[in-house]
Amino acid sequence: MTATRCVHMLFPVLAFFIYTTLPAQVSAGTPPPRAERPTYQLGEKWILPSGVYELIRIENDRYIFSAGPGYEVHLTKDLVVTRWIRGQQALEFEPPPSLTWPLEVGKWGVTKGNVRPPGYSLVSATFAWSVDAYEDVRVPAGTFKAFRIGIDISAPAFGGGSRNLKMWYAPQVGQMVKAEGFFSFQVVAIDRPAPAPLQIDLREPRDQARSATPRLTLAGKATSGKGVSRVTVTLNGQEVARQEPKTAPPNELRLDLPLTLQEGRNTLLVTAADPGGTQQEARVIYYDKPVVPPTPVAPPPVVTTPAPPPIVVTPPSIPTSPVAPPVVTPSPPPVVTAPPPPPFLVALTTPQDQARVEQERITLAGLVSGGKGVGRVVVTLNGLEVGKLEERTPQRAIPVNMPLTLKEGQNTLVITATEVDGAIQQEVRTVHYEKRTPLMIAIRYPEDKARVTEEASVVAAQVSSGKGVAQVRVTLNGVEVHQQTERTTPRSLVVTAPLTFREGANAIVVSATEPDGTVQQELRTVIYEKPKVTVVTPPPPPPPARNQWAVIVGIGRYESPDISRLRYSVPDAEAIYEALTGPGGFKSEHVLLMTDRTERKPTLRNLKWALGTFLARSAQKDDTVLIFFAGHGAPEVDQRGIERDGLAKYLIPSDAEPDDLYSTALPMDELQTIFGRIEAERVVVFLDACYSGAAGGRTFASKKTRAVNLDDLFLERLTRAKGRAIITASRPSEVSLEVAEFGHGLFTYYLLQSRQLHLIEYLHR
Repeated sequence: MTATRCVHMLFPVLAFFIYTTLPAQVSAGTPPPRAERPTYQLGEKWILPSGVYELIRIENDRYIFSAGPGYEVHLTKDLVVTRWIRGQQALEFEPPPSLTWPLEVGKWGVTKGNVRPPGYSLVSATFAWSVDAYEDVRVPAGTFKAFRIGIDISAPAFGGGSRNLKMWYAPQVGQMVKAEGFFSFQVVAIDRPAPAPLQIDLREPRDQARSATPRLTLAGKATSGKGVSRVTVTLNGQEVARQEPKTAPPNELRLDLPLTLQEGRNTLLVTAADPGGTQQEARVIYYDKPVVPPTPVAPPPVVTTPAPPPIVVTPPSIPTSPVAPPVVTPSPPPVVTAPPPPPFLVALTTPQDQARVEQERITLAGLVSGGKGVGRVVVTLNGLEVGKLEERTPQRAIPVNMPLTLKEGQNTLVITATEVDGAIQQEVRTVHYEKRTPLMIAIRYPEDKARVTEEASVVAAQVSSGKGVAQVRVTLNGVEVHQQTERTTPRSLVVTAPLTFREGANAIVVSATEPDGTVQQELRTVIYEKPKVTVVTPPPPPPPARNQWAVIVGIGRYESPDISRLRYSVPDAEAIYEALTGPGGFKSEHVLLMTDRTERKPTLRNLKWALGTFLARSAQKDDTVLIFFAGHGAPEVDQRGIERDGLAKYLIPSDAEPDDLYSTALPMDELQTIFGRIEAERVVVFLDACYSGAAGGRTFASKKTRAVNLDDLFLERLTRAKGRAIITASRPSEVSLEVAEFGHGLFTYYLLQSRQLHLIEYLHR
């Protein structure tokens, strides 16, 4: 059979792997979800239907949760189950699978270990894990965004087959909330301590303080369980300090800052931010400049001089003449002084400072007036701007009226007014929103009228009240099984209690009491059906599973500047990968992708490892293997004299040297050796490359090589073995093209469009 006939007969088998159009595009601009590994403290709870598992000890880097004698769950620091004990049954992994944190969709790994299923001894196993999706998962505790983690466990105890396990990790609560498969559970309530809220604690200065000096010190701290990402300090509307940690936000930022006050009223604002929002704290300080009394001046001394004798002057005789009228000098006009402008003021009618309200929406009403004219008014609520008024022509007065939406708890409202000449005046109000909520009990587990076959269980409920919860009681069939009294009367709390059912109907009553004595109750009825003892015949071992394996390679950038870059070879490889792991049905952990953008680069060493080691160690006899290569091919003079056209052909890795292909590239004849190392009976190779050396395609030729009249003898030689097929983008003397209109190589584009489903079963013959 010639290579050409192989191409024509085997091209449709691609439908076995890819039978839909191009995979859906991922929206750009959205950062991928990511979850850091959590840490647990003694006393934390994991609430499952079988009981309340409390963290009782941490040893050998393992978390040990217990729900009482005979009920334990051991987790690694990576949150993988290493031991699960339920009565007389136990499941153990030693060593267990190891996840790589932080979690991100697409991560995967394969580890070796041991497994002890119930009723078996400890046997060796292979664990293949992958993070497959980030999705909504619904459990009795609520609906959470979670990472879906798949684990395949292969062990002789499973008859040569494998067992599957799916787990969902919710970063919001830092727990595995659900599992399906090899063992199953669902979280029925969440009782992890929430991260400490964002808070600002100012020791100095005190609000409404008066200072006799212009210099004082701001002292305090900002804290948050989620990490403080930013703190800014403004004085009279001007920013005077800012802290923004460049590394991971710390849980605490200390404040120690000198301040210079202006005479009179000063408004100090400290704004802190964490991933959940912002918080503000305000202080008003008065600087009373001391009045210095004038220094008294002593009068000059008085010197007494004796008076001289009088001098007598006899005036000459003057002829008599008419008396001249007196000269009248006019008085100057009075000076008129303009009255000073009225003071620049921000006057608020509502809300009142330190007001406490029970409604979420309130109204801001006030007036900014006086000074030389109002140019701008800015309103911020909890550090975020919610309104701005700007006037082209300065106004004598501007009314400020707008609705405000408060957050629960403390709210800081700041009105900043700017005069025409730049002078700033601020007014601050602190408003407390206390949401009015009635006493409510939400039983998360069990469901009403539920039928169960486990005698031991748990009740989990969420109790909330705007007035606070003073006491909670739980009764089972009229007998009190749990009571808790709260000194601080929290507004919300999780209540859990273990239960032991009697056969038949069971009545569960949860009662909650507010500080004023108001009581609310919620009832659940659960029917316990004692399981019948039956002899179970173990099923026959399943037939050996057929798996699919693939190595996908795409090279666009080469290390040598003498090898031209390719635009679409990496998109080709990525599209094939998405099609195989999506509609193609390949498990993501069975597909190895190597491109310019992956962590493992497509160098010669990595290429040989992927084909000759990864596939050889992974694929079994009944498995199917697919190899895809998009990149350059190249010819070189055949020194052995085997090829009729006198040219050896190579696949070009990213670190190849164009003038030394023998030692830096992968000879096509090497595929024959690789085929021999792979145990699988079905291996198909797709090559979107060519060897003609002509310009304009996925090929080149060294300076010492002139490629003419190439033939396909090498393909016939490689496909003589049974179950081996090579499908190329072009004949040896033709060019493999890239098409900008398609964004792919021409061969790969039509490969992805293939819909010839009637030949899917070709590789199963």
